[in-house]
Amino acid sequence: MARRTDPEKLDCFTKVVTPENIQFEYVLAGPFLRLPAYILDVLFWNMFFFGVLVLLLVIGSFLGLAGISAAGPMILFLLFVSYFLISWFYGIFFEVYFNGRTPGKMLLKLRTIGVDGRPINALQAGLRNFLRVADVNVMLSLQMLVSEAPPMYVFPTMTVGLAAMLLTSRMQRVGDLAAGTMVIYEQPRYSPWNLQPDDNRAFGLAELIPPTYAISSSLAQAVGLYMENRRRLGVARREEVAAKIARPLIQKFGLLPSTGNDLLLCALYVRVYMSEQQQQEGLNSLRSTNPNTAGNAGINPPAIAAPMWSDAWQPDLSTSGSPTRTTNPPINHSEFQ
Repeated sequence: MARRTDPEKLDCFTKVVTPENIQFEYVLAGPFLRLPAYILDVLFWNMFFFGVLVLLLVIGSFLGLAGISAAGPMILFLLFVSYFLISWFYGIFFEVYFNGRTPGKMLLKLRTIGVDGRPINALQAGLRNFLRVADVNVMLSLQMLVSEAPPMYVFPTMTVGLAAMLLTSRMQRVGDLAAGTMVIYEQPRYSPWNLQPDDNRAFGLAELIPPTYAISSSLAQAVGLYMENRRRLGVARREEVAAKIARPLIQKFGLLPSTGNDLLLCALYVRVYMSEQQQQEGLNSLRSTNPNTAGNAGINPPAIAAPMWSDAWQPDLSTSGSPTRTTNPPINHSEFQ
């Protein structure tokens, strides 16, 4: 896959902007990746049908031995129904319950998502799979192989789907255009769950994020991506990159304007991706490295949320669920800058 030279040039990349104004870039899966995945899926669902066929034949043999005369027509009817269900609903089932992935897509690291970057729903999965019959056209006749055969058009050329993919900016076939979906290639990346904030103050700052604040999935993804890449950035660049997310949240949480942008994103990472045990261990480490912080405000060390903040901000969630200012005198103004 060629690297991009012009960010505005049409290529194998697409950008999605979330409601939080965070931009994500995805690698689009072209026909040379999607076709092998589709062939694998055809093999898989035929294997499933073969398993059902063997099972029904075994059941039919037992029913025949039992003297049930209707066993043959009943087994034949079940075979037709099974073939219909497996061939038409195989893709729908896996894409709904496995987050846009079929077994073929899993093997080739592909995923179907909405054009807005969200996971697809059952309606989208149904539309794109039912309209595959349009994408596989134009069909070729069986007479190409056997001249004496009836004119049955059964061999797919997939020219309609290929033409649609080449003519759309997101490489969407007809089913994708109708369902509002696209197929992306998932590049391997480090898991955000395996990261550790390098500044223990993030654990103290996480204590002041209101527990009632619901972090959206797109914001959680943005924080995870930021944490994966922040070590490559200098200190000034971190503050600049994090500002777009952090500044509105600093105002929303009622925190001091001097609060560090990078530090707030580290605190959000602590809240989203780290377990309660990990958070408690981080708090204990913070207390051990800052034993005099709480004492400056005359507060016991376990209550670290208020003394850890400059100007003595602390959460009061008994009524409104948002941070309020205490009457304590300002302390350690540069703690979280």
